[in-house]
Amino acid sequence: MNDTLLAEVAADVLAPVTPQDADGHLPEVWATIAELGWPLVSIPENSGGSGGCLADLLALVGAVAEHGVSAPLAEAALARWALAGTERADLPGLVVPAWEDSTGALRGVAWARHARNLLVWPRNGTPYLVDLTAPGVLVEPGANLAAEPRDTVTVPDDARTPLPEAPARSAATSRAALLTAAAITGAARGAHEITRTHVTRRNQFGRPLIAVKAVANALAGMRTELVSTQAALDRACDVHTADPARAEAATATVKIRAAHAATSVARSAHQLHGAMGVTREHSLHHVTRKLWAWRDEHGSEREWSSRLGRTAVIVGQDGVWDELTAPA
Repeated sequence: MNDTLLAEVAADVLAPVTPQDADGHLPEVWATIAELGWPLVSIPENSGGSGGCLADLLALVGAVAEHGVSAPLAEAALARWALAGTERADLPGLVVPAWEDSTGALRGVAWARHARNLLVWPRNGTPYLVDLTAPGVLVEPGANLAAEPRDTVTVPDDARTPLPEAPARSAATSRAALLTAAAITGAARGAHEITRTHVTRRNQFGRPLIAVKAVANALAGMRTELVSTQAALDRACDVHTADPARAEAATATVKIRAAHAATSVARSAHQLHGAMGVTREHSLHHVTRKLWAWRDEHGSEREWSSRLGRTAVIVGQDGVWDELTAPA
């Protein structure tokens, strides 16, 4: 879809929404997002999707985050992408992904309490589906720092339906990290815009804050973080589109960059607001809390740095440079 047209559609849907903490609830706008088929973007129409490309989906995920809206778009899109090539592609209702941890438990499952089905990647073995209404399935509510649902799910063995056609855990993790990086980039863009508006409209000693050199420098630093992260996101998107099997280094780069930007942009935004913006009444709160909550989801900056380091050890100095810069 044309970038301008996509941005206009996203703005039409999201602009009227007043950001609120999720507090365990789906936002009202989610019904519209689902009806418009946003979770199915990047899936070909002949496979039951909405068409479009991966860049379109990342733009929509970023737009939702930029507006400070908590909604399971990235999670639903990941699950629908994984189901697209299987015989369960037409599952009704919200489907969300989950990954077993080192103990075999399902913790921090996003939006599980609102989902109809769960698509689980175990640490070893075949992915499986779970009907969350099945007897014996338990969902214990939890939340991340941004008050978004992050639940613990208990699944008995007889409630698991193997789904061998689903993508491997490594591919799902890589795509989840890419979607999270897109969301962080969107939230950082929202924080920058709120801050830019604040420092250009607020006067101190008879002149706007932006006229103070230190304020202008800090705002420029936020913009630099944004541009750098968007560039890494664009490259990772290109590699995922061309050959997902080669996306490890590009995914690591954008996840590391996004995590760094999340910390830096959130800190600068609150500093330039004079330490305001942490309360629920302030719009900044709805994007910076997401930045803090999401920067470690689907792999922290340290974890992805370790993965990138292992790649460097394997392919060598010249090889890792090619991995990071070669055309997709």
